[in-house]
Amino acid sequence: MTGQGKALIFSMIINFFVSSMKVVVGLFCQSKSMIADGFHSLSDFITDIVALFGMQISKKRPNKKYPEGYGRIEYITDIFIATVILGLGVFTIYNSLTKEPQGINIIWVVVIIFTIILKLINSRYLMSRGLKYNSPILITSSKESADDMVTSLGVVIIIIISQFSNQFSILKYADPIGGVILGFLIIKTSLGLYKDNILSLLGQVENNYEIETHIKSILNEFPEVDFKNMELVRNGSYYTLELDVYVLQNIRVYKLLSIESKIRNKIKKLQYRIKFIDINLNHKLELKEL
Repeated sequence: MTGQGKALIFSMIINFFVSSMKVVVGLFCQSKSMIADGFHSLSDFITDIVALFGMQISKKRPNKKYPEGYGRIEYITDIFIATVILGLGVFTIYNSLTKEPQGINIIWVVVIIFTIILKLINSRYLMSRGLKYNSPILITSSKESADDMVTSLGVVIIIIISQFSNQFSILKYADPIGGVILGFLIIKTSLGLYKDNILSLLGQVENNYEIETHIKSILNEFPEVDFKNMELVRNGSYYTLELDVYVLQNIRVYKLLSIESKIRNKIKKLQYRIKFIDINLNHKLELKEL
C-alpha cells in the first residue's frame, strides 16, 4: 500500500475510535448531544473510506480512453468531502438554534478534550502526508478533521462561558451565537473546497514560478533550444506539463528528438510529480545568445 493509503488507514482508525468513544460515553452519561456528536464523527470515518476508494481509482494506469490517467477523480472525491463539511456547518447552526442549554459534565468535557487532541494529531499528520505526496485528498481530509476539532473545541468553550449567564445575562446568548458563527466558518471552508476542486476538475492552469525556473535552467543546458511558454495542469497528485520551446538552430531531426527526450527525462527527475510531458517545438530564426 502507498504512503497515501497508509495515511488514510491511520485516519480511519482515529475517526472510528473517536466516534465509538463519543457514542459509548454518550450512552453512559445519557447525553443526546454526545451521541449525536459521535455519529457526526462517524461521518469522518465514512468519508475516509470514500477517499481511500477514490485514491485507488486515481492510481489506475492511463489507457486509450484516458491517456492522462485518472488523477482527477480525486477532485470528485474532494467535492464529496466538501459536501459532508457543508452538512456539518448546517447541522452546527441548526443544533445551536434548537438544542436546550447544557450543563457541564466533567466526563463529557474530558472525553471531548481527549478527542480534540486525537483530531489535532490526525489533522497535522494528514496535512504533512498530503504536502509530501502532493495529494488533494489527504489535504482535504486534513481540513475536514481540523473543522471537526475546531467545532468540538468551540462547543466546549461556549458551554463553559454559558455557565456564567446567571452573573452576566448577556452570556445566555453565547451558545446560539457562538454555534452559528462556528457553523458559518465551517460552511466557508466547504465553499472554498468546492471552488478549488471544481476549478481543478475543469483543468485550471497553475502558475508555478519555482517549476518554471527549474525548467528554464534545464533548457539552458541545450543551446539549440529556448523557453517559450509552459502550461502546468494538476491531475490529482501529479501534473501534466505542456511545454513550448523555440528551436534556435537548424539541426537534424534525430538530434532534435534526442534533445527532446533528454529534456523530458530531466524534467521527470525533478521532485514535482510531473507525470505527462508534451513538448511543442517552434522554429525561431534568430540565434540564441550564449
